[in-house]
Amino acid sequence: MSQKKMSPDRKSTKPAINQMKSWNGGVEINAGLAPTLDVRFLCAAINYPYMFESPLGDMSIERHWSAAFTLTCMEIDAFLGRDKREFRWRQLDIENGQPQWYWSIGKEYDYQVLVEDLGTNPRVVIAKSPADPKDELRNGVRSLVETGMRRAAFFNREASNSGAMQ
Repeated sequence: MSQKKMSPDRKSTKPAINQMKSWNGGVEINAGLAPTLDVRFLCAAINYPYMFESPLGDMSIERHWSAAFTLTCMEIDAFLGRDKREFRWRQLDIENGQPQWYWSIGKEYDYQVLVEDLGTNPRVVIAKSPADPKDELRNGVRSLVETGMRRAAFFNREASNSGAMQ
């Protein structure tokens, strides 16, 4: 079996192992996208790639959070069903040792800010989305994310208490 060699002037578009570097106690992969993905949630990113499109900020999780985060992604995916409604993780952050996971769903599910009667008596009205008037989608996803963050914090405390390494 012969292997075709790549000419020196052509570069591979696949991320190379040598593009990995130490970061925040973990490892990140520079895939040519900004920001860089932390390999601790690589399993979730492979299984649910739509969730990781166009992040707005850092995407990092603590060492012991990967199982909780992957489980949260699985639960959200099941909750959304076939229509993923443009769910995206926007930023995964750590604040005072606690997970802070920010997300968004499609614009058709956003609230609308309406300004009425600009002349004499202006007032602002916040209107719910016609696509989700009872906020069932938004509240369902919010509940799963909050449960996931509590689970991650618990896993982190348990690992710290037992002195376990992951």
